[in-house]
Amino acid sequence: MYSLSTPIDTIEGIGPKLLEKFAEKGIHTFKDLLLFLPLRYSDRSNIVQIKDLEPNKLVSFSAKVSTVKSFYKNRRKIDSAAAIDATGKVKLMWFNNKFISQTVKPDSTYMISGKLNDRGTIVQPTIEKIADGAVDTIHTGRLVPIYSSTLAIQQGTLRRILKKALAKYQLSDRDSFFEISNDIAPNLPLIKEALTQLHFPDTEEQIIKARERLAIEELLSLIKVSEQIKTYWKQLENAQAINMQEPQIPHSVPFELTQAQKTCVNEILADIATTSPMNRVLIGDVGSGKTVVAGIAAYHTIQSGRAAAFIAPTKILAEQHAQTLRSIFPDLEIKLLTGKTPKIEDTNMQQAPCLFVGTHALINKLESIHPGLIIYDEQHRFGVTQRSESAKLHTVPHTLTMSATPIPRSLMLTIFSHLKVSTIDELPKGRIPTKTWVVPEAKRESAYDWIAKELTGEKLALIVCPFIDPSNHAAFENIASVKETLEAVKSKFSQLGKTYQKSFRIALLHGRMKPEEQNTIISQLYDKKIDVLVTTPVVEVGVDLPAASIMLIEAAERFGMASLHQLRGRVGRAGQQGYCLLFSTSNSPVVKQRLEQFSKENNGLKLAEIDLQARGSGDIFGVQQSGFGNLQFASWTNLELIGQAKKIYEKLPKSWEPFITPIVQEQDIKPLAN
Repeated sequence: MYSLSTPIDTIEGIGPKLLEKFAEKGIHTFKDLLLFLPLRYSDRSNIVQIKDLEPNKLVSFSAKVSTVKSFYKNRRKIDSAAAIDATGKVKLMWFNNKFISQTVKPDSTYMISGKLNDRGTIVQPTIEKIADGAVDTIHTGRLVPIYSSTLAIQQGTLRRILKKALAKYQLSDRDSFFEISNDIAPNLPLIKEALTQLHFPDTEEQIIKARERLAIEELLSLIKVSEQIKTYWKQLENAQAINMQEPQIPHSVPFELTQAQKTCVNEILADIATTSPMNRVLIGDVGSGKTVVAGIAAYHTIQSGRAAAFIAPTKILAEQHAQTLRSIFPDLEIKLLTGKTPKIEDTNMQQAPCLFVGTHALINKLESIHPGLIIYDEQHRFGVTQRSESAKLHTVPHTLTMSATPIPRSLMLTIFSHLKVSTIDELPKGRIPTKTWVVPEAKRESAYDWIAKELTGEKLALIVCPFIDPSNHAAFENIASVKETLEAVKSKFSQLGKTYQKSFRIALLHGRMKPEEQNTIISQLYDKKIDVLVTTPVVEVGVDLPAASIMLIEAAERFGMASLHQLRGRVGRAGQQGYCLLFSTSNSPVVKQRLEQFSKENNGLKLAEIDLQARGSGDIFGVQQSGFGNLQFASWTNLELIGQAKKIYEKLPKSWEPFITPIVQEQDIKPLAN
């Protein structure tokens, strides 16, 4: 008998060659084999008699087969035979099948699956011997599993191995921890039943129920890990409590905070006032004022005698944060540290506490800084592996993660309960929602003309392209690049300048430019010496250009909702009306629908839910950032199933363990706590 931990090399039918192929795919135990699930199913369950055969309809029937005749035509081996039942006779034909003549025995009864062609022949039928009249087939007469061809094992061989192995599958005492009793979840099938139905289903309804069972299992594994992380953080008492200074909101803050900002400040300051390290995410829409909230927490940390670290994903954003924070907290010592910053000696970091602002280069200095608080900006752009470094410090710092692309709250409360959540759900006074339009290519000329008319006074237009250079890849050859677009824009606005008697100043900005060139352009932008900036998404994460009023996004289908929302958030930041024009090279109805949805919605949380349905939410537990690739069964849009999983988990005994290995193992909880 086999248990889930049975080594794959002891399973009947698996020899050295197959063992090697399984190992290449990470299949080492019986459990691994069971979780190598079919990609799809071939419905061969429609069983008929020969007289009822219809052309081009996939069916199965039981019949005796005459002697196989073999011959060659055009160097191809052809085998033919006749299938006979009580109602009639039909011709069978196989091409280049070396096994048919050896395995098909005259006057034996077989189950045969295939389609009758217009000539009255079934070509390349699947044929399976029926033993002693008993119909228990695995290749014919049923829903037949079709597995990934990447395993490089013949479908029939894999089915035979699984069928025999499942017959010998027995729950061990260890395996019983996986099962969920009927009193906890009365409608869920047992694991063994679910796996059997996924490989050899009786009906399509059984497949759905079985996948739902494993989907629940997957969600439960995530909930369990989240609860373990939360328990771990509750037990920690080695952070330094930050003593609050009065006033809570420093006098240097030059504007009144919104009520939502004040609430978030209170929540964060309450957390860092304890010795239990804060593990909080600050969610706020683009332009909602997350930076000042985080800055106030950093201010109190430094006043309390500890350093603080503010980590941004790009050099441009780090420099801008340093500039913004200096203007809000002029009495605070702020040091900028990026990959291009002159080296700051570790000994200098041990002096008077200050606020370090930087990129990933700052992460490598955390042990020298000994921060009391670490702030990670733009969570969706930061790898979890980088963020995990903070949890490795001897004294665990308080951790605040900021994001303008929130995870829907239903998921946060259920699956990601290890994170405390603060939400800035209102924009600062005077901020006007940006108007967004999907513009057809036929209206490009009129769009440029409209932009030219709007560029009066000190307004700035941003034209964003996904690529720097033209692509040589066939799939991307029509996608706009900044270099091509720059020339087209210069030519067009030169003509428009003559029409409107205005000289338009055009500039280029992208990530491959030399740092000094980038700095020159950025300085000109701040000095309002540029009218139209052609750029890549380098402006996406937080570049604050108050004069920016219009954004034109080329190949908008190349960006996810999060990136589009971030880009759109770069305009209208000084209280003026902002505009966003979306151009697309795609004719896909799905793409068009998604862009139309985006154009009608300015709420980042609702956009996150839309994006979640299409793209996945990013692996918050692991290092993957663009969709839950680890999830095979659960859908992050099935909130009903997620709610069901939460209710089941609350009833489970502590001894229960997930059948599906969690994304994160228990020993990894500490470094991935945020």
